[in-house]
Formats: sequence, C-alpha cells, structure tokens
Amino acid sequence: MQMNQELLKQLSDQKYALDQAAIVAATNSSGIITYVNDKFCEVTGYDRIELIGKTHQIINSGEHPKIFFSNLWKLISSGKVWRGEICNRKKNGELYWVFTTIVPFLDEKAKPIQYLSIRYEITELKEAQRIINEQQEKLVAASRLSAIGEMAAAITHEINNPLSVILGRTEMLKSILEEKNLNRDEIQHIADTIEITGQRIAKIVRSMKTMAHHQELEPTDKVSIEALLEDSQELCFSRFEKNSIHFKKYFVPKNLFVQCRSHEVVQVLVNLFNNSFDAISGLEERWIQIDVIEQIESVQISVMDSGSGISIETQKKMFNPFFSTKSVRYGTGLGLSISQGLLSKNGGYLEYDSLSPHTRFIVTLPKVKMG
Repeated sequence: MQMNQELLKQLSDQKYALDQAAIVAATNSSGIITYVNDKFCEVTGYDRIELIGKTHQIINSGEHPKIFFSNLWKLISSGKVWRGEICNRKKNGELYWVFTTIVPFLDEKAKPIQYLSIRYEITELKEAQRIINEQQEKLVAASRLSAIGEMAAAITHEINNPLSVILGRTEMLKSILEEKNLNRDEIQHIADTIEITGQRIAKIVRSMKTMAHHQELEPTDKVSIEALLEDSQELCFSRFEKNSIHFKKYFVPKNLFVQCRSHEVVQVLVNLFNNSFDAISGLEERWIQIDVIEQIESVQISVMDSGSGISIETQKKMFNPFFSTKSVRYGTGLGLSISQGLLSKNGGYLEYDSLSPHTRFIVTLPKVKMG
C-alpha cells in the first residue's frame, strides 16, 4: 500500500512538472480530443469545454499542406512516434509554433487506442530564425556586391587591355584596306585576333553578370562545371596575375553538369579564391590548384593553394558566423559561413580537408545524370 502511494505521488509530481512546461493533449483513435491541460488552454485562448470533443482542426492554421497531416497520421496510426514543428492558430487568430511529439498508445493487437501530444511553444525561436534568415540573405547580397566592388578596378583594367587590342587592330585593317593589293592572310589574322579578344571581353562580362545576378526563390538549373570555373576565374584572373599567383591547369570531364544556381556557386568559388589570395600572397610559392572529381551522385570541386593548412584551433571555429583570423578592415568573417549556407541551399556542402599537406577546401554539388 505504501509503495502504491509513493508511486502515485511520483506520477503526480511528474505530471505537475510536465504541465508547467508543456502543452499536453490526448485524443482517441479517431483524433477526438479527450483531454487538454491548463497550458493548452492558456496558449490557445480556448476554454477546456470548447476543446473536448473536437479535433485539432479547431487550431489548424492552414499554413501546412494537407499532405503534411496525411503523412503525420499515416505514421502515428502505424504505431510510431511523430516529432516535428507545427504552426497552429489561437482563438484570437494569432499564429503560434510548437515543437510536437505525438505518442500512440497501443492495445494488445498493436493498434492505437489513443494519442498523447506533448508540445513546446517555439514561436519566439521561429521568429528569431526568420530574422536570422533575412539578415543572412542581406549579408549574401552585400558580400556579393562587396566582391564585385573590390574587383571593379581589376576588371576595368582587364577589359581595357583587350579593348586597346581591338581598336589597334581596327586601325590596321583600315590602313590595309586603303592599299591596292590586299593581303588576305594578313586581314584574316587581324580578324582572328579581334574575334578572340572580343570573346575574352564577352567572357569577363558574362562572369560579372553571373556574379551580380540575384533572384529570390529562383529554381536550380543544369549548369556546366566548366562554365562555373571559367566564370569564377575570370573575376579573379587579373588580380592574381598582377600578384604572381597562378592557377594550375586542371581537367574537367566533358559533359559534366551539376544542379545549382550558378551565381551562388560562383560566389562561393570566388570567396575561396579570395581567401587563398589573402593567405598566400606573402609566400614565396604562390599557386592555386583546382581539381574536379566526378562521383556517382555528385561532383566535387577541390580548391587547394600553396598554403600549409589551417590550425586545428581555427578549424573548429572557421565555419562559425563572424569568426575571422583577419583584421576588421579586411573582412567580417562571414565568408565560409555564407558559403556553407549557399551550398546547402543548392543541395551541396563545403568541407575542409584536414589531411591535405596544403590548404584545401572541397565543394560538393549534386550531379546531373546524362541520359
């Protein structure tokens, strides 16, 4: 008898503790509400009498598609526990978010006879996440514009050089055309030079347009790995050449495509190149090596530079927002954090190769299978 009283006291204490923290409701096998605790009423604004005998449709926010609840019911009716975030609506119309655990109670035939829902309100957390996501979007845009601004002078120089070539060759053509005996081979050579130089300018402009491009909720597209690398390098070429940093030759398998938003991946690659530039510009040996590794479901782009790697202490923090080893005037420390987020949005990821003798990052993207 004493043991039963102690057990009842223990269960009562546990229920009291749960009621202080959680929104609790019980339903029968048909989803009809049979019990709600005080916190459920407090949060929703409904009286207990308004809830008992109803279904959870009474607090349905309409924010989730029908398939969401269809899958939920499919899982718990099979006897399994469901966990997830749900947006509900209070009696006064306000929306609120809860992290929910729904536990089915089974009979001797393993069929659910009732469900117990335990919820914790996370409305403030969801609002904080929304603000963080908005701020990150702004930081991504600012980072892209900052990178374009930093490269503007170099790009202007890069375009001016081939433009001077084109104008010079045009003057030569005019002089030749004034002669009576035209040399077709000489004219063809000049024309070829103008074409190649014009294509060079077109590539630079295309790279800048790719980097500057931005459109909310744009779907991913089939993109050539070769084009991604060309666009990324074009934006850095002049600056790197001026500082005697060269890209080692790399091989890209033909017809290799990934599924992504090209402007976001180019931003990630440019960020990695710029990080390499900052790290190795003072070294005697200055190079960047790109390797493309084709896998069954994905493609890896390896970016390795002549640096000797990153310390273990820095490795632990370098993907954290606002962490940086640079002084404030050289950056906010957002590069790797933003890059990781951008790749995640594209179904990929960014990792650091701690086993490499040099500083090496790997970008992984979903591969487009060629039919």
